[in-house]
Amino acid sequence: MFYVNIGLILFTVMQMTGLIILNRKTSCASVIGFAAVLVLSMSVVLFLIQLLMYAFGVANAMYVVSFCLCITYAAYIMSCVYCIMLSKNSYKTFCIVTGVFDFIPPVGAVLTLILSCKVERDTTVQEYVYNGYAYTYAALGEYCAINKAAFTDLSGDEEPEKLTKKESKRKLKELKGQTGTPEGQYAYAAAIATYSPQYTKTALKFMKKAAQGNHPAALFNMGFYYELGAYVKKDLKKARDCYMRAADGGDEDAAVRLGILEIKNRNAEEGFAVFKSRAEEHKDRCALYNMAVCYELGLGVEPDINQALEIYCKCDADEKSKDRHAAEIAAIARKRIFAIAATDINSAQNGDFFRKVTDRPFKGVFRIMMDGLIEIKKRHAKDASDKFLKAVKKGGEWEGLARCLVGTLYLDNGKELNDKINGAEFIQSALEIMPEAKDMLKVVPPSILKKTKSRRNAENKNRNAKSANNSKKE
Repeated sequence: MFYVNIGLILFTVMQMTGLIILNRKTSCASVIGFAAVLVLSMSVVLFLIQLLMYAFGVANAMYVVSFCLCITYAAYIMSCVYCIMLSKNSYKTFCIVTGVFDFIPPVGAVLTLILSCKVERDTTVQEYVYNGYAYTYAALGEYCAINKAAFTDLSGDEEPEKLTKKESKRKLKELKGQTGTPEGQYAYAAAIATYSPQYTKTALKFMKKAAQGNHPAALFNMGFYYELGAYVKKDLKKARDCYMRAADGGDEDAAVRLGILEIKNRNAEEGFAVFKSRAEEHKDRCALYNMAVCYELGLGVEPDINQALEIYCKCDADEKSKDRHAAEIAAIARKRIFAIAATDINSAQNGDFFRKVTDRPFKGVFRIMMDGLIEIKKRHAKDASDKFLKAVKKGGEWEGLARCLVGTLYLDNGKELNDKINGAEFIQSALEIMPEAKDMLKVVPPSILKKTKSRRNAENKNRNAKSANNSKKE
């Protein structure tokens, strides 16, 4: 009996060690895991007490033995449940087998120790999953971080003409002969920056000349350089002066950039006034969007997310505007609206605001995407994935995000390993369409990514083998 008790103590300690390691590695069923460790430690203490009682011949020691065995049995039942619940993490079959054999102390203890070595430490995303969240929420969180409220001026030259080295030299030579006017000086400076960026000083020299001649685009560029300290010493006063002169010359981007600069200089009220004036008097869509950002962040005006939402929706709805930035602003506004809804998607407290966002009369693929968000909010994974798959088929600006969300829904709800691998591949398929998918790929567990890579390598190997066989036949 003495040696049996010693053996039970040894295997109970082994079991407890394995559970402690598992409990530290994963957040899955952590409460029951901790409870199992606690009860096992109690059983070890009781075993030691009853051994001492047995050694000193204390009367009624057998009662203590019986109580000790009951506690130990309860601990092994909890260990069994814990290991089976760990199948949600990985090594599904091994977890279940370990749980079943936990009723046989020697075998169960050894298997638990082996399992504790095999199971990988949870990623942050997995911890969210076990705490009632999901990979989908994590991906939406990444999307919100990428598309957070930020000012925009949509400045930038048009896509440069693609020229060969010989053609670019000819063009630069031609433009150099036209540098007698501010327009020619600006064109030459812009061409150098595009086709011979190694001659930055020359480009800057002609850009300054064009700005001195009051060329609006050159003034804007010089203002931007002074604002950021690029190529020239940072000087916000000179930047402001350049922007003001460019705006007076008709450069719309400069007028908006002037408002952003005022906010940077902690003159938020003046910055907001610039945006409001441009939006109301000049119907500037970019300034209108920046007004919404001010309302959302509370810059120069009292924070009002409802007012911000109204303006974002106005930017999206104003499709008939002849403003050259209208389509781009509408696309940015849609991303911000989607991010606002996604931020609120897992909050039970603000369900009313979520409905206020998603119930608006959006159109086209954007409507489908918002409907998908509604289904996620309801925890209807199948309906949500159907919506996003529909958006994938439609293509366009939302295809990449739709692919990512279909992938995370597979990861969340797939019962087989193959489902999770398919989910990871769906996210990877979005990489070429949407660069941000790289950030969303972070939510995929490393173990799944490894299996995805292995499957892809196997498929490529089979494809190459088939091609080789077909070549031999020919």
